[in-house]
Amino acid sequence: MDVSQLKEHLPVYAEGPGGLSGASDTHIGNIDSVEGNKYVKLTKNNAPDGQHHWFPVDWVRAIDERAVYLKKTVDEVGAELLNEQPTGA
Repeated sequence: MDVSQLKEHLPVYAEGPGGLSGASDTHIGNIDSVEGNKYVKLTKNNAPDGQHHWFPVDWVRAIDERAVYLKKTVDEVGAELLNEQPTGA
């Protein structure tokens, strides 16, 4: 995966309940920035708590000109998103 394709403001989608073969993906936020080529920082204006959140770049399964798609379900993302800036980011 080419980290340079992760652009500011691209929407990020978690897998829908049906996985890759099933229901449509769920919007979880928009990219604010990529930190240290290791973590994606989400904008706080899309977050329910109004705070920034981060996830590792290796969660990304695909990127196109319209969006970023994760290989995690929306439930996994909700449980595993980082609420503080990761060390080394």
